[in-house]
Amino acid sequence: RIAVVIVFVIVLQALSLSAPIMPVDYSKWDHIEISDDEDDTHPNVDTPSLYRWRHEARVKREEEEKQERAKKNAEEKLRLQKLENLNKEIAKLEAKGELDDAEKSQLQSKKDEAKKLEAQQAEFTKKEAELAEYQKAHPNWNVDNMSQDKHNKTLINKGTKKSGNDMDLTDFFKTYGEDVKKFGMLSKTQDSHAFLKERMHLVCEHLASFLVIFAVDLQVEEKFELMRRVARQAIVAQYILELAKTLKRDPRSCVDAFFSRIDNAEQQYLDAFEDEYKSLLKRVEDRAKARLEEAKAEIEKEEREKRLGPAGLDPLEVLEQLPPKMKEAFEKQDTPLLQQCFKELPDDEAEEVYNKVVGSGLWVPGGGEKKEETIEEESAAAGTD
Repeated sequence: RIAVVIVFVIVLQALSLSAPIMPVDYSKWDHIEISDDEDDTHPNVDTPSLYRWRHEARVKREEEEKQERAKKNAEEKLRLQKLENLNKEIAKLEAKGELDDAEKSQLQSKKDEAKKLEAQQAEFTKKEAELAEYQKAHPNWNVDNMSQDKHNKTLINKGTKKSGNDMDLTDFFKTYGEDVKKFGMLSKTQDSHAFLKERMHLVCEHLASFLVIFAVDLQVEEKFELMRRVARQAIVAQYILELAKTLKRDPRSCVDAFFSRIDNAEQQYLDAFEDEYKSLLKRVEDRAKARLEEAKAEIEKEEREKRLGPAGLDPLEVLEQLPPKMKEAFEKQDTPLLQQCFKELPDDEAEEVYNKVVGSGLWVPGGGEKKEETIEEESAAAGTD
């Protein structure tokens, strides 16, 4: 037994020498900000208020940093655009060949300015790289960024209502039109999110189509404020669909992802959203205008068909083609004046005019004061008096 114990001790010593225990590296946690709800406070301090103030201070600081980054990125974009324009102008001047003194001075000035901008851009790139390297080596951890969502899965329960994906556009309008209109009336992001979460059967391609048509209807009815609200909801629906296409997922599983993104979006994302919204407003206004013009044209066509004469001629069009004096006679229903006008016309022209006024219904044969005469007799009388 003693021999066995000795051997066991020797084996343990050998293992400890061959595989030394490595210390755990805790340096990655050196820059953790204390959680807003985990540190101790003095009994006389209102703990909830302290936590809230700390959290607000951190959120404000992060927002300021975010705005500063956006400002620097915007300045860089302007600088690069200006540099590009200068290089084009320099190339244009150099391509001219011989330059006068003014052009040479202008060329040198542009080269100096371009060189200065290149130096600024190089310095900016260098500082950004150094800052990125420092932030990577000294990350600031807090309760909001210590973990990231690597896998997000939405399970869609099969409800009793039929999904819009399984309907054609007409059936969707008839079945869910009222619900879509209610969604279009919403103005707050939180309300829109909650509404769709409770009615996932609405989230499909037809949702955006219905809202656009609804917006055009409201524009035609001159309900402009309501139209703008519905148009914004149409862009919300379209963005959910586009996100689903990008992620290759069911649009219903992207509802939470979209509203989370829009609530925490950078200015660039919000600007793109607003651009899409303004573009849709223009399309809605154009479509409403075209619809009104189409309706007006249809009404005019129906009215014209109603007033066509026996020969299919429009009396208004024929009236406009008559000589001014004859037109006045028809408008005043002055038969003597009308007969005088026909006397002044050559025979062939008088016959042509008679055919038009009769064919359009302006002159009814046998009508007027001389009921005993036919239109042919009146024409002959007008030509021989």
